[in-house]
Amino acid sequence: MERVLRAMTAEAEWPMYEQPRGDSGAGGFWRGIAGAVAAGLLLLAIGLFGVTMFAPELGVRGPGAEVLAGHSVAAVFAVAGAILADRTRGLSAFIGGVGALAIATITVWWFWLS
Repeated sequence: MERVLRAMTAEAEWPMYEQPRGDSGAGGFWRGIAGAVAAGLLLLAIGLFGVTMFAPELGVRGPGAEVLAGHSVAAVFAVAGAILADRTRGLSAFIGGVGALAIATITVWWFWLS
């Protein structure tokens, strides 16, 4: 007797990754904005990591461990919120998108503007 092994797709194996249908134009726009802002915050955290690593070689004081840790944690949570907004619809998508935007806004305000 021969067994047939079939490859499982992510949608079949984990239904939570199934893309929702019926994307509205405004919702998709704001999900895109939240994702772009979260990605920008992640790139900022990566850039700060690079500055922290090369600052001693250049003879300057780097941003410090607190700033690097704060940006890194904020980037992780903002990206998680953007993923939640992208993968769901309704109230949870709204909370994820607004959360990603709020985390990025608070991070920039706290570390750069105040």
